[in-house]
Amino acid sequence: MDIIGILSVIEDQPYKEVMRLWKLFEKQYNSIGVQIFNHPNLTFQGGEVKDIKVLTRDFRDLAAEIEPFKIEVDGFGRFDKRVIYIRVMKSREIARINEAVDQLLRSSGVAVFEEYTPEHWIPHITVAMDDLVGSEFDKAWSSLSGVKFGFEQKLHNICLVKRHSSGKIKILKKFLL
Repeated sequence: MDIIGILSVIEDQPYKEVMRLWKLFEKQYNSIGVQIFNHPNLTFQGGEVKDIKVLTRDFRDLAAEIEPFKIEVDGFGRFDKRVIYIRVMKSREIARINEAVDQLLRSSGVAVFEEYTPEHWIPHITVAMDDLVGSEFDKAWSSLSGVKFGFEQKLHNICLVKRHSSGKIKILKKFLL
């Protein structure tokens, strides 16, 4: 079984801003968990798949139907005490993409991640994950209090990624929209 995801990578100046945050969290809190993938991104869905070749073919067809889309980012959020993220506003446009990706993965036999199903999905760009514990998480979260962070960006890509045995995530296919 392979662990895969479908996402769009952040580009241009917003990419640089998110990378700046990644480096800040690395320097101040030794937080590097998010760096298992080299690209800040908006993940639509993922899961475990048996036959990645079938999924790749079906993914190509879905990518052909998706137009470039805009995201709006406004502030920070968190999942329990394990993830700090940048909030992405849940527009109808990105909600439709999430639904289409979820349907594609299910129809391709992927055991999808429950937290990314349309009824549970919270669109976000991860800043720190799984390696801030206890008081370090609290310090990092407090440091963002009152920080204004936001941008709008039109994204022109959708990617199929795979987690390798090393733990690193790599892009298998990237389609321009």
